[in-house]
Amino acid sequence: MKWKVTMDINGSIEGLKNSVIEALEDLYDLDIPQDKLWTEELINRLSEISGSINREIAVYVDRKGRITDVCVGDFKTVCLNEAGGRRSKYRLSGVRCIHTHPNESGMLSAVDVSSLKALRLDMMAAVGVHKQKPTEIYVAVSSPISVEDVEIFGPYSAEKEDFEALIEYIGEADEFLREQHAETLKNEQEKAILVGIKTQETKNILGVSEADISLIELKELAQAAGAKVVASVIQNRESRDVAFYIGKGKVEELSLLVQTNEADLVIFDEEISPSQQRNLEEALGVKIIDRTGLILDIFAQRARSREGKIQVELAQLEYNLPRLHGLGQVLSRLGGGIGTRGPGETKLETDRRHIRRKISTLKEQLKEIKKQRSLLRVERKRNRVPVAALVGYTNSGKSTLLNTLCGSDVYVENQLFATLDTTTRQLLLDDNDMILVTDTVGFIRKLPHHLLDAFKSTLEEAVFADVLVLVVDSSDPYAEDHIRIVDGILGELGAGQKPSIIALNKVDKTDADNRARITSDRPVIEISAKTGFGLDKLKQCLKEMLLEVRVKVKLAIPFQDGWVLPWLYENGKVLSVEYDENNSLVEAELDKEAITRIKKYLLANSYDAPDE
Repeated sequence: MKWKVTMDINGSIEGLKNSVIEALEDLYDLDIPQDKLWTEELINRLSEISGSINREIAVYVDRKGRITDVCVGDFKTVCLNEAGGRRSKYRLSGVRCIHTHPNESGMLSAVDVSSLKALRLDMMAAVGVHKQKPTEIYVAVSSPISVEDVEIFGPYSAEKEDFEALIEYIGEADEFLREQHAETLKNEQEKAILVGIKTQETKNILGVSEADISLIELKELAQAAGAKVVASVIQNRESRDVAFYIGKGKVEELSLLVQTNEADLVIFDEEISPSQQRNLEEALGVKIIDRTGLILDIFAQRARSREGKIQVELAQLEYNLPRLHGLGQVLSRLGGGIGTRGPGETKLETDRRHIRRKISTLKEQLKEIKKQRSLLRVERKRNRVPVAALVGYTNSGKSTLLNTLCGSDVYVENQLFATLDTTTRQLLLDDNDMILVTDTVGFIRKLPHHLLDAFKSTLEEAVFADVLVLVVDSSDPYAEDHIRIVDGILGELGAGQKPSIIALNKVDKTDADNRARITSDRPVIEISAKTGFGLDKLKQCLKEMLLEVRVKVKLAIPFQDGWVLPWLYENGKVLSVEYDENNSLVEAELDKEAITRIKKYLLANSYDAPDE
């Protein structure tokens, strides 16, 4: 069945016979191959109808070769409607207009040229008509070197077969506008509309739906990426629409909202499928990204270390691989900005095999980094240096806590995902005991699996830590919900059963009555990473959890038992080694459970030795 947008004929149709109306409606049945700008049949039919009624006729054609609108004018002019695909002044509309001049001449008028520029049409073509036959066709397209200039080509015949040069020229003009758009975005914020969905399974938290909370977070994410949020929409549906996610009717409303606000992009709060993304871009004419693409864009801006950049690029490639169909058109037509950035501001290759090879290479590089991390962990274990990992919701104050505890200068900013790269610093406790504290990337609801997979080498710092410090913003009304989300992600990573402390941070921002009250079987300590309040209590708790399981012992090891000393270095912390005539006299720190292995070497005067 032929695809049709509408059977409506617009413009001046008063007095037209039914047979003419039917002939005009039949134009919607024509399809133009994507390697052509028109067909001989289309030009001949337009000329025949236009000549018979002595009126101008215009048709709009989209980039898939479908006729989307038919308009009728008087003998001199035709009213050119707003192009359906036009959504932004920074790119072409994706629509070409072909109209008739029933006075033999196909030369384009000044009105034709101004309409091309005003509507940002891909092409404006004029067909000269004489005795219901086409005489000549002239084509105007925007210049690929200047926004205001127009190039005119022709005359052509209706039978023209080779459109390659014209199509390439239109593509160059589109690319020029895209580059202009990308350059503009360096200095201007993109206008974004946010879209969420509320279904029957949506939960309520403190009387607010999960969808509303998530959309609030999405706004913060969009602002962190550099966008200006101009509108938000939540669609109530029993389930998600397969083709358009929010349903075709809501898409039509969204289209008007996009035009009214002159939006540059629409951001969906959940990950949408590649087919949904293509359908929405076609219907709305603006760039469409989802929550995953937005977070990836933020990560691309934040990545600083080699490992961070590799992880971001890997996640982007794996996310975009199933979206490669038509992505080249999206990138060229919809311009730069949010959702198109990489760690080096480079475009993704569109060759699937190349991308798969690149993914394989990046994974190998991450394996090497993982090996290096493993070696560091082995060294820490050999030296018995305990590790505490700071985990928690993004922007909860983890980096500030690391800086205050360890006197470091990790980058801190009041924004989501300010910290992307893992940082580890030393923390000296009482009695010169030392532990390592690791800052990790923040979590967020609906954290994309692409990121969890790509960032496993970084997130393993939490998996292999001896204790987790779950940093929570006590001034956030959804603090308990954030703990639930973080615990869920830690469970996915295999770190759900780790010993942990809840550090209720930012108590300086609110009074006790408005502070989050957390009930948990884990230690809960109120702190302020900014002022230092409660940090002594946190350090004491860390010491009890990490160091109290160790005891100092003195050992006399006969020389013939040569395995013992290397074993001590591997499984404990050797403080000193001296020698007498028959033994190695060793002072060491060991976990209580490890002492049973070398019990017979304990000296009677060994201090802190466990009871028999």
